[in-house]
Amino acid sequence: MARIFSPVAPRRPGAGPRVRKRPQAAHDMVMRGIGLDIVSGHYPAGSLLPAKEILSRQFKVSNSTLREALQKLSSKGMIHPKTRVGTRILAERHWNMFDADILDWRFAAGVDRSFLAHLFTLRQAFEPMAAAIMATRRTEDSLRQLTQLAAQMTVAGQDRAAIAAADLAFHLLILESTGNPFLQSIGALIRTALLASFAMSTPDETNGHGAQAPHDHGPLVAAIAAGDAQAAADAMLAVIRAGWINLGGTELPDLATLRLGRFLA
Repeated sequence: MARIFSPVAPRRPGAGPRVRKRPQAAHDMVMRGIGLDIVSGHYPAGSLLPAKEILSRQFKVSNSTLREALQKLSSKGMIHPKTRVGTRILAERHWNMFDADILDWRFAAGVDRSFLAHLFTLRQAFEPMAAAIMATRRTEDSLRQLTQLAAQMTVAGQDRAAIAAADLAFHLLILESTGNPFLQSIGALIRTALLASFAMSTPDETNGHGAQAPHDHGPLVAAIAAGDAQAAADAMLAVIRAGWINLGGTELPDLATLRLGRFLA
């Protein structure tokens, strides 16, 4: 699968001050190593992982550590162990694509335009509803934060990292403000889509297209502030579609005809 972007260990925008992290557990490092090999196609769907003895030597870990790593990969739907057969790689359709680790591995392995288009299409299905819900449940504090983040995108100028951090925090705040745990749980998906989108833009493109982001977010903030759920949903849809078109993509499936009245009554 052709990759159009392959980042180098990006720091998460909006992650706040750097803090000292605990050393990564050995089984998590093994899980990441094998997971990256799976999403990159090194171990294609339908193939078998090397024998456990080989993997233990490769990663220099005990059998129990390897077993724990494989159990985690199995719980994500990526592999299926079978006695006397081996551990088989499952097709992508079986993977938990909302899983933060899988999304991170896809991002690290390189994102192709098809994968990014799927992310943007899914954003259309979730984020307009989240914006509508926030419009009906907004608080003074959440609205103040949203307004500040929109302003940060404006004053960031050509600081790409600052724009990315504010944009990501803006969209995550809307998900968080819904109070809905299912909508809140797609934050990793939104993060991957926004980081990949931003990283695929060249500095010149960011200066030309990125400057539109604060303007595009203005109607969204205004609709949420006014408590207009339908206008908020429509404005969010416009933001998502503009982001995709700015990347040179063709128009995504049009969901603008979705009316929210009966869902939010």
